[in-house]
Amino acid sequence: MGLLALCMGPLLACGPTELTDAGLDAGTPHDAAAVSDGGRSGTDTGLDASSPIDANRLDAPSDAAHPLDAAQPLDAAQPIDAAMLDAHHAAPTLGAHGLSFYRFNASSPTSISTPAMSTHDGSTLVVSIGRGDISAFALPTDSFGNTPYAQRDTTHAYHYWPTSGTALYTFVGAHGGANFRVTTTTPSADEITIAAVEVLGGTSVVSSSWNDDTSGAGVSGNVTTTGPATLVAFWWGEADGSMTNTATPDGGFVVVDSVLEMGSLVQCAVAVRSVAVAGTYHVTWTATPSQAAQLWLVAVQ
Repeated sequence: MGLLALCMGPLLACGPTELTDAGLDAGTPHDAAAVSDGGRSGTDTGLDASSPIDANRLDAPSDAAHPLDAAQPLDAAQPIDAAMLDAHHAAPTLGAHGLSFYRFNASSPTSISTPAMSTHDGSTLVVSIGRGDISAFALPTDSFGNTPYAQRDTTHAYHYWPTSGTALYTFVGAHGGANFRVTTTTPSADEITIAAVEVLGGTSVVSSSWNDDTSGAGVSGNVTTTGPATLVAFWWGEADGSMTNTATPDGGFVVVDSVLEMGSLVQCAVAVRSVAVAGTYHVTWTATPSQAAQLWLVAVQ
């Protein structure tokens, strides 16, 4: 991204530039390697969400947090049919997820999609996009015709790379199914990363925050919930490609997707946490090397 940010204006005039690892400008951001979540790094063809996430690592709420609908009395003589319980009383939880990216100046197609996912009707989708050309942002679409996605807050430029930026989008009550993909458009020479997370049982985006952390502390803004919720966090770092990077969240967040490879690309890590009770929450990311980062956090109930 740094190369694009440094010559975003001249890019049109100077034409395509072939990049090699040996020729990377040390000032280029969004180039890194494996995240410290056990090597869950991406490839140019996207990340496959087939690897299960250990539910025990998420702060899953207990069943006691979900009372039965008092308006539907239960006959003590009859067994409880789980299918008859009000689905809206189930705590939101992590569903399908995936991430794809294109490298800078790779003569990529003019659209990019997440890997195919199996999603569910009625779920909430949380999507974040980072790209080298901030002027090219457009609302995402998907393969099931859910439209329009709602942009949260606004598009934000990177602190050190003002011609590049990130954005956040959500869709509540989406139609879903097999081979679900989220897509956005892109110039063929641009670097771009798109990440999507499905929240099962989520019927409302109750809070979101963005923070441009230039200190290296990695502290996100706060979100506030009124009950059980799933929190989705996006880390968009600004380090160059001269060394391996890591990005590790605290507070019970678990990294589900990431791309932090070396080379000219937009680096990203995605983490999720389930919370059982109402409260105000944030996440702190520890990155090596210490670097500026854009930090998004979303609460879905």
